[in-house]
Amino acid sequence: MHYHKKLFTTFTSLLALGLFQGCASTGISEAQPDHSRAWNLTHSVGMTDLEDAEVPEDQIPSGLGSATNMAIDVAYFMNSSTLAMSFGDAFGLGLLGALTTTNKSHAERSTIVAWVPEDQVNGRGVVNMWLGDIIKDATMKAMAKLEIDGEPEYHNKLTDSFMHGTYTETKISGLKADGTECGAYFKVYPEQISELQDIPEFIAPGVKGYQIYAGDEMEYPRFSAYCLSDTSLDQYVEFVSEVSRNLPETVFLYARQLELADQEIPPVVYDHGKALLFLTEAN
Repeated sequence: MHYHKKLFTTFTSLLALGLFQGCASTGISEAQPDHSRAWNLTHSVGMTDLEDAEVPEDQIPSGLGSATNMAIDVAYFMNSSTLAMSFGDAFGLGLLGALTTTNKSHAERSTIVAWVPEDQVNGRGVVNMWLGDIIKDATMKAMAKLEIDGEPEYHNKLTDSFMHGTYTETKISGLKADGTECGAYFKVYPEQISELQDIPEFIAPGVKGYQIYAGDEMEYPRFSAYCLSDTSLDQYVEFVSEVSRNLPETVFLYARQLELADQEIPPVVYDHGKALLFLTEAN
């Protein structure tokens, strides 16, 4: 009996230590120059399943610029002439299937990609609340800009579940004048927030902060958005882009591949109004 009691005490002590110390940061700390900015950003928070596709220079559509740090205006996705073919076909390669597509892959889920500077929060314990606040504010600003009448159904609601972990979540719903429903949902797990460390130089040079780890199979920071349409993803792209435009410079949104009717959008990182593609120029 004494042995089992001692074992239980040791186990609970280790569990408590893990909960209060936070997760150990896992991800790249320096930019890899042979990869895209989208790859570097997502790998900085542990999304290691994501890979770049190589594109021959002569297959890059005009107007997109260098593929090395490819950032294009989201209006590109909403241009009917460039979307006459699927995006993958337009590049002459299977871009949409270029990423890992196993069921548990990081590519298959839309995620918050975030680092939180230490001067923005009063310690690690409030990082999840701060992140919920700034994404809510960014979403509400996007709704106001796009004339969406919306409001939070709940905000930073705390759930502590033995089966599903501890997390805070926010849901915002809205409606356009034409009846289009738009909204966003996001969730953050406090236990996936790192201890204070250096933020990668390519994100915030010379700044310390907290990483929101996104590599866990279950407890990753979720972000999902919608602007419902039966025929087009245009309003969705416009909405998510506008949300990202209002975020702090160290917070980004990764959106998984989407398909609707004849329109296909590859996996992208929304970088403050721009779409970063997982592409590098072939040697």
